[in-house]
Amino acid sequence: MAEDDIKVDVGVLKTQVLTLSSLCSKMDQVIEKLVEQHDRHIAKVYDDMENRRLETDADVKEIHDRIDTVLEKVQDSERRIMEEMKGLKKAMGEHSETSKLQFERLNQWKWTIAGGILVISWLISHSNLDTIVKSIH
Repeated sequence: MAEDDIKVDVGVLKTQVLTLSSLCSKMDQVIEKLVEQHDRHIAKVYDDMENRRLETDADVKEIHDRIDTVLEKVQDSERRIMEEMKGLKKAMGEHSETSKLQFERLNQWKWTIAGGILVISWLISHSNLDTIVKSIH
């Protein structure tokens, strides 16, 4: 009987080994599916990261382009303002020179008239009015 028990035990063990082998095979399939799903998920994460990096690079390039455009506009405005300032400085210098010349001419006329009045006053004070009136008629 011991031999029969051993044969039964070996038979039971064989069926259990077959069951375990079947279960291990199914577990291998489940693990492979999980690994495939994990790999797809990781690949999607890397694709998303790459897409975001490309978008960020494009955004940074656009920002740099906008900064360059604004900088060019500011420099152009600065150039125009400086040209306007030079023009205004030149116009102010010309106006100042013109005003100075006009003032000098006016000053000359003033002293000429003052001198004429002085001469006429001196002549009148040193001459006889009757003689002047008779000479006019």
